[in-house]
Amino acid sequence: MSEQNIFQQACLLQLSTSCWQGAKALEPSVIESRFTDGQSQWLSGRKFLVSPDSLAKVRAVISKARTFVEKLALPFPVAGLTLVPKEMLTRIDNGLEGIRQEFFSAVGEFIAVYDDERREAEKSLGELFNEADYPIDIRSKFKLEWRFLTLDVPGKSRILPPEVYEREKAKFQAMMEETHELAVTALREEFGGLVHHMLDRLTGENGKPKRFKSSMLDKMQDFISGFEGRNLFDDEGFADLVEQAKAIVSGVSPESLRENPQLRQRVSSKMSEIKDAIDNALEDLPRRKIRLAA
Repeated sequence: MSEQNIFQQACLLQLSTSCWQGAKALEPSVIESRFTDGQSQWLSGRKFLVSPDSLAKVRAVISKARTFVEKLALPFPVAGLTLVPKEMLTRIDNGLEGIRQEFFSAVGEFIAVYDDERREAEKSLGELFNEADYPIDIRSKFKLEWRFLTLDVPGKSRILPPEVYEREKAKFQAMMEETHELAVTALREEFGGLVHHMLDRLTGENGKPKRFKSSMLDKMQDFISGFEGRNLFDDEGFADLVEQAKAIVSGVSPESLRENPQLRQRVSSKMSEIKDAIDNALEDLPRRKIRLAA
């Protein structure tokens, strides 16, 4: 697929999240009052407004959302945006909808203990406690939302002067070239990581395989099943490696790998060949970075 028509097969995703920090920087005067002259300039600090654990679940769901998108989408050279193949649009939208419900469930759990947390902070912080640090509408401090955006090759504009149009067109083309490089690199590195991990578990130490779970094969199968849709730039040579891996793990179970040393050795040997090919493919990738303003 050419860089020019990439947005016929993909769109951009902007995922926005926020979580109340539950902490606040200490005023310099507070630090200065507790340390001798000359020490305070070396110090900075903050106070926790609630126990850090009370917000851990909310933050974990935010991390889950970003990891979910990362595994199905592709990187894009503008901060805050990812490239989503059209085959992944419904899956990502539905998945994020489920995660959003989980997010606001976790937010609800925090809000249920918010007043208790504030009272506990008042006892623990003493003179450092300040009621104004605590939002009245605490729910407004949490957000998990997303939107899909489309772009197109810049066309002739009646608004832009010719010299500005030519400059913007060149910037768009440069952005598409880096999008190509980022997408290819991301897929190769992700697959390489899966293969390296699988080999590590299969070969183990002193010839004894390490303990491995079904998740090892599940992650490999998930990558293989989604690869065709994510391979927007038709990385044909790499696609052949993915097909080889598909043939190797097809019909293989964790139990058979644990109980059958011959199968384990055969899978390990074949995966080792793929690992070498991936390492060579990664070395051949360009390392140019084009920096674009958001």
